[in-house]
Amino acid sequence: MQRVFYFLSIFFISLFVNAQVFNQAIANETQRVDSVINLLVEYENFGPKPTGSPALVETLEWIVNKYEYYGYSPVVDTFKIGSNESYNIIIEKQGSDLNQWMIIGAHFDSVDESPGANDNGSGVVTTLQIARIIKDLNPKIGVRIINFGAEEQGFIGSSHYVRNTLSSSDSILLMLNLDQLGGTRGKDNSKIYCELDDDISPSSNNALSSLMTDTLSKIISIYTDLTPVISDAYSSDYVPFENEGMIITGLYQESDYSDHYHSSTDLVSNMDVDATVEVIKGALAATLYFSKMDGFVSVNEIVDHHHE
Repeated sequence: MQRVFYFLSIFFISLFVNAQVFNQAIANETQRVDSVINLLVEYENFGPKPTGSPALVETLEWIVNKYEYYGYSPVVDTFKIGSNESYNIIIEKQGSDLNQWMIIGAHFDSVDESPGANDNGSGVVTTLQIARIIKDLNPKIGVRIINFGAEEQGFIGSSHYVRNTLSSSDSILLMLNLDQLGGTRGKDNSKIYCELDDDISPSSNNALSSLMTDTLSKIISIYTDLTPVISDAYSSDYVPFENEGMIITGLYQESDYSDHYHSSTDLVSNMDVDATVEVIKGALAATLYFSKMDGFVSVNEIVDHHHE
């Protein structure tokens, strides 16, 4: 199935790689990020959210209600894991180039014993913030936001989406994965991992993943207080996309969270919420940039920078 821009032009590549100059309109939008700690606490309060649990369904309904309040029409894609059901939640902001999309993914389940404030309430809250802020903007490349179920059982929700839901007519520019973004309270959270694909099976998507991740890191440098660190993509919902030859990148916290990972102490009180806000600003800026949002990336700006 052909879903990837395998034949991107030199100009198209240079557009995304060489145009990192400060854009005041993007910076202004990042200042609209708000209510982060309130949303994180709401997510945490549902408790552990494993597949098949009432808390997962309650969290699903909470996310759907948020998207509807922002003006979207969420689609809930249900799939089975043995006798249990799980769900992917999908919303779209259609672009002017039909059938061209960037996908932003963040799983909303957690392991049995963990309320999952960081893993992955931080990613869920980021998708909610992005959805709210871009609702009345106009992208050239459509933005599809997906909150995946059953990530903790081996990317089952994202695998279901890639194999069964994604249309063969869709061209996917990029899959941006958001997983564990919260930073660790009391530790140095001045850095953020920007993840690239270096898997050799397949390797055909590696070069463009590297270019896109380099662009993501520059966006982080420009629009946040964080220092980007290039890292390998590893064990999250971008894996099924990468395996099908799509271009991936991702954000993941750099500071050690091992004391709270997959445990009952994965709580907002153990996160660095200020650092989380900075990551959300970076993910939003990347969304505006990669989707070629109207008014946020100009041809003149790109050409001028390219010839500097």
